[in-house]
Amino acid sequence: GAIAEALAGAVEPWPASGRLKRVDCAGDWSSWRIREVVDLPTEGLVVGVPSMSKIGRHLASQCKGLTMHVDRTALVRGQDPASGQWEVEWKREAANHGQLRYRPELADVPAEVGRGDFDAVVLAFEANKVLRGCKSGYKMVQPSATPALRTRISGKTRTSQMWNLMVAFDVELPMPWDAAFIEGHRSLAWVAVNSSKPQRARVPQCFMVFSTREWADWKQWGKREVEKDLLAEFLDFLQRVVGQRPPKPCFVLSGRWGNNTEAVLTGERPVGEFPARALSLRPG
Repeated sequence: GAIAEALAGAVEPWPASGRLKRVDCAGDWSSWRIREVVDLPTEGLVVGVPSMSKIGRHLASQCKGLTMHVDRTALVRGQDPASGQWEVEWKREAANHGQLRYRPELADVPAEVGRGDFDAVVLAFEANKVLRGCKSGYKMVQPSATPALRTRISGKTRTSQMWNLMVAFDVELPMPWDAAFIEGHRSLAWVAVNSSKPQRARVPQCFMVFSTREWADWKQWGKREVEKDLLAEFLDFLQRVVGQRPPKPCFVLSGRWGNNTEAVLTGERPVGEFPARALSLRPG
């Protein structure tokens, strides 16, 4: 279709046919087992190559008169009282050795520092940041909801948090799938072998792990706690999947994902854990 034509050259199919699974687990926190592994359809699923930012750059290149800066950290410095325009700065530092090891495609992304004046700035954030702002991180921003917008969305849109964990090994493990939705596990909701994506380095073998909301809500987790406790849950799961004890990871990094949708203006409730709910997938 038209979307496929517009994205030609920027995406490739992933996961491969037969390599997307639903792993059904049974048990509780202290004792659990893998009950069943089910194939899921992959038709129409794609990923950006060599990275997801390629999609934005590719689409922007087809829009005449549009200048787009992606993979950049931007800062809105303020508004010129005379012209009414907003001054924005953006930059990207050169990739360091560690980043290049896990994302070799960054070698072709030049360092850049730039600025520009704009008539308007649109901040595409989650509803909670629009209402309350964000005090830290690259999404640091003041509340931006107008009174009418605040009245419309306050109390009607809700988000929740989960944790993600990036894990890498210096050797390639014999994974029987590329990505899997995990059902019935108290801690894990999603495991993907990022290194299985097209045009990614196979080694180090990199994984992306998402926690369940139940695990994330169990306590107020710190990053180091997540990198210890959720990692232990993942390594135990991985051992059961591949039938051997995984080696010690060469890289572990956790991050809090705070934009899980819990309720929208229509009142519709999400189904399942993230990322299934973002894809509107239904069990079965």
